[in-house]
Amino acid sequence: MIRATLSEQEEKQLGVFRFFSERPGDRELTPAKQLIDSDGLAQFLHEYTDQIGTDDKIAQSSLLVKRYAFLAVISLCTFSVFNKKLNVSPDNIFLANGEKNGLWMPGFYFEDPAAEDVNDREAAREEVAAEVFRNHLFPLINAVKQVSNLSHLISWENIAVYIFWVYEGLVEQEEFQHARGRMEEDFQWLLQDRNAWLFGPYQRNPLARFYRDKQYVAEQGSELRVRKTCCFSYKLRGGERNRCTTCPQTCNVKQPKGVR
Repeated sequence: MIRATLSEQEEKQLGVFRFFSERPGDRELTPAKQLIDSDGLAQFLHEYTDQIGTDDKIAQSSLLVKRYAFLAVISLCTFSVFNKKLNVSPDNIFLANGEKNGLWMPGFYFEDPAAEDVNDREAAREEVAAEVFRNHLFPLINAVKQVSNLSHLISWENIAVYIFWVYEGLVEQEEFQHARGRMEEDFQWLLQDRNAWLFGPYQRNPLARFYRDKQYVAEQGSELRVRKTCCFSYKLRGGERNRCTTCPQTCNVKQPKGVR
């Protein structure tokens, strides 16, 4: 791979996924290497209780993992759409504090934002997946487990829903049709059980176990992939209005009436 840069247009597109091209103030930044350490994570959750919107440790941890899923989205979008590879090592990443519509909505700042042009896509694809999942998100999930006892299953579904969302959404967008073949191939590859080792010490792919057909949910009036686990968003300040549209507590409970 050859060292390159993200174009201004690429940075703008990644900004939709909370990629910060400008460095925020130091008070707004938390090193990723602090968050993959259980003591550092516990300190962070304590300090950011008000911003997160709950003092419930499980809900805090679950929301952090949901927000952190966008690091994978940024990395995978860069690879599949732009055919470039970013450095997502914990040493290179900062979580940048942010807010949107009254909700805690952090983003990511890369100390070194340089990318690498991809030539050997098969080899690079393994590197990209291993670096963002096994070497970064898995340590975070382990730290979360130690701090709050949040299930690995909930953490991985929190990540999976955004991976599915970005691949299934981008592939339909006109501006990304030039990369449609790459996106479809990368997405199917990412779900294969033989790649489970790229996510951690797993025998089964932790993303694939949550990939299933969508079902019509009458209460939402659309086809949805209902979650298997609850992410506890309803425990945030604001309560029920924060529930996911795919929450199993509201979709599956009403299945006889609303789902076919």
